[in-house]
Amino acid sequence: MTSGTTDLPKPGHVLRYVYLFAEEAARGRDEGVKERFVVVGGVLGRRYRVAAITTKGEGKTGSLLLPAPVATAAGVAVGSSVVVSEFNRFTWPGFDIRPLSKKTGYIAGRLPPGFTNTLIDALIGATPVERD
Repeated sequence: MTSGTTDLPKPGHVLRYVYLFAEEAARGRDEGVKERFVVVGGVLGRRYRVAAITTKGEGKTGSLLLPAPVATAAGVAVGSSVVVSEFNRFTWPGFDIRPLSKKTGYIAGRLPPGFTNTLIDALIGATPVERD
């Protein structure tokens, strides 16, 4: 799978998405504040779990720093982290997924399998935010 394809994303794929943080949902928001990179952390049929990728930490304590080579290979900024304390859950394609601006499709990049497995393990017990 290469970036810019229209195939269905799989765990480890990086997408553009309007992510709704749990604290925003608790304040009554039903839409995320901005479009950002997310990583697919799980797929069951057409139900997806995505975790936010952040460059500023967004005040999140439960996050995994992307090692520089992993971030570069995935096409995200060096110093980025994946928030693993929560995730958005939705039915593909959902309302918040965004197509790539310079390529066709939705897949912007990919995390390596080893890091993807670490991410999936870290998401066990995370708080879901329903987006359907």
